[in-house]
Amino acid sequence: MEYPTSLNSLLASTKLKFRWVNIGRGIRNITQEQFESFESCQAVYPWPLDYQAQFALIVWNPSQDQQHTIWFFKLPLDEQGLIIPQARDALIIELLAILGITSSQQTNRSESSVYTFEPDDEQKAAIHAKVSKILAEPPSNWYQPVQDYLSSKNSGIPWSNLGLQGFADVVERISEDKIAATLTDAISWVDAPVFEALCRFIQNKKAPAIIIPAITNRICQALSESHPDTLPASFYDSAIRAFAQAERSDQITDSISLVLSSPFGENPTLLQSIGLTCWTHLKQKELMKQYLDKLSQIPDGTTLFNQQLSDLMFVPDMRPEVMNQFRNPERSESLGIAIGRLMSGIKG
Repeated sequence: MEYPTSLNSLLASTKLKFRWVNIGRGIRNITQEQFESFESCQAVYPWPLDYQAQFALIVWNPSQDQQHTIWFFKLPLDEQGLIIPQARDALIIELLAILGITSSQQTNRSESSVYTFEPDDEQKAAIHAKVSKILAEPPSNWYQPVQDYLSSKNSGIPWSNLGLQGFADVVERISEDKIAATLTDAISWVDAPVFEALCRFIQNKKAPAIIIPAITNRICQALSESHPDTLPASFYDSAIRAFAQAERSDQITDSISLVLSSPFGENPTLLQSIGLTCWTHLKQKELMKQYLDKLSQIPDGTTLFNQQLSDLMFVPDMRPEVMNQFRNPERSESLGIAIGRLMSGIKG
């Protein structure tokens, strides 16, 4: 049989409705026009992770209420950041079998596909929250208890009794004025584990301007305490992730810089998170310099430095930003040594 030439055209040929959502480097909506430009290799994939495009496909039948299916796919990218056509074509053939258009025998489809992956629990919760909103379905049963907890410091509701999905459902509605106001107030007083959960879900949304000061103030307050190390590195890691899709600002730059200047700025996981989620903020040259300096100073951190730099330079528009620091005559000695090791490894 003659197969469709694109995933979009395949899905459009069915009676199903569908949506694409980016997963790698944060959950973001992808329009059908954007996805068409990616899979036709007319545009580079803007959110690469591990040299892959990682995305969710949400499919539903408009004639069947509250029934949908979510698949998580990944496609390799070439050295330019374009989807590899042969992999796309293979995924088209697999999807034909998944949708029952062809048999698995016809497509030689195996049970385990190299084009599928399993997101973590937080990503799943965020996707399910997004799907319920897209399909105008009610949020999970955890939504209202979490809303009640966040609405009052004196609610008496133990946060440990609340479900992760409820936090995802609340944050998914962050663009609503009432929810934004509730979250802004709650950020200032919730216990550290709840603060972390909220921030990690906020990373998948464009945080309203009013909530940024609440997060930056919480960071400053925590670091100014006499014993800031009473909070784990994950507290600051999560806080920084909340800036992922926010507009660049001096306030955010200063907060990231403050964390980098603290003992937590030497934490490898936190440094990875900055490169993974906050690369747009690293376009501020002084912050990029500070970030690369910290990466270069990690003990026995050659592998981490090389991995982070390779990953960062693969993100569209970020290679020139990194290379500017490579050429910076005021770069630190440790950064110069780390760059030399990186370049010698490339030459080898």
